[in-house]
Amino acid sequence: MDGSPQERRPGGLAARLGWVAFFNDASGEVLARALPLFLTGVLGSSAAFVGWVEGLAEASSIILKGFSGWISGRMESRKGMVVGGYALSVASRALYLLGLGPLLLGAARVGDRIGKGLRNAPRDAMIADAAKAGLSGRDFGLTRFLDTLGAMAGLALVAALGLGHGPLDARTFRICALLSLPLGLTALVLLVFAVPRIPRTIQAGRRLDWRIPRSVRGYLAIVLLFALANSSDAFLVLKARDAGFNFRETLLLFLAFNALAAALAVPAGRLSDRLGRVPFLTAGWVVYGLAYTVMGIAGNRSLFAFAFLGYGAFYGLTEGVEKALIADLLPAEDRGTGFGAFQSVVGMGALAASPLMGFLMTRLGGRTAFLCAGGLALASALLLVLWSLARRQASKLRAIS
Repeated sequence: MDGSPQERRPGGLAARLGWVAFFNDASGEVLARALPLFLTGVLGSSAAFVGWVEGLAEASSIILKGFSGWISGRMESRKGMVVGGYALSVASRALYLLGLGPLLLGAARVGDRIGKGLRNAPRDAMIADAAKAGLSGRDFGLTRFLDTLGAMAGLALVAALGLGHGPLDARTFRICALLSLPLGLTALVLLVFAVPRIPRTIQAGRRLDWRIPRSVRGYLAIVLLFALANSSDAFLVLKARDAGFNFRETLLLFLAFNALAAALAVPAGRLSDRLGRVPFLTAGWVVYGLAYTVMGIAGNRSLFAFAFLGYGAFYGLTEGVEKALIADLLPAEDRGTGFGAFQSVVGMGALAASPLMGFLMTRLGGRTAFLCAGGLALASALLLVLWSLARRQASKLRAIS
């Protein structure tokens, strides 16, 4: 498998990949928050157009998310897939400097997400392979912590430079794009030279198998339902603007959001190693549902900001834990395929969620759209609890027989 003994210690492979994610998120976070405001506020695009851009970005990455995990399990090392994904994202962000038309900006966003689809499943499988038995929550939590810390660094850099006090304009958008490129290149250089290319000792079968591993099918079905509620953060940016926040204030909201997510990521991962994954994942989904509901009905900036922080808590409680649960459910030879299936399911949900959210916001308003998302998330949390209880009961029955 990928992972030598020295890469299995805390601060090993997971930490190195976490620092790569740090610089990559420092590069891309501000652009992701600025793009929907620029498309709608400067170029006059609708929320529905933003939804289709985000949906197309996910649709374009779905194929790679599924195949990249499968392919990486049949390569001598997964590192090449991960390098290719990060390189494509950095190259796509350079397109923001070539023009300011909606179609080109949409293409840049699509290319960025394709890069993420190419790298995520192999990277997660590398972390799972290198983790000590029962400690994948710690390692995924560490990677998530550094990833989120990078997003905070990018947001803080733009805020410290005093950008965005008024409405977002073309000049501010271009400066954000210029700042992103050296950070993205740093991530790529760190990945190439600091993350070792470790040969795999466990190879999956060469034949393409479209079947999702049986051990994760029920879980992934519930993840798909939740993903339908989990539309792009671009709509949070638009909702914040509607609530009265300017671009700089929106960046500060995301800075606080990422700070809370980072503070919770490692403790949640470590505690889930001891107490189980499902309680943390369920709590996070409930927090998400409540946060979206409150943001939908918030009548003032303070209440919206409070709910927005709740959304940050959701990320800290769940992102590392949900991947650790996949690692727990999968045998080593199925990890590439299993993580590819997980990424594909999330992508398929986002493919529908973002255009749907954009349609609802355009036709029925942000209040209705956010209330629908919150209700669907709460329903998903209930199904997750029922799935966990059913699985536990089945295990008891097998033990008795």
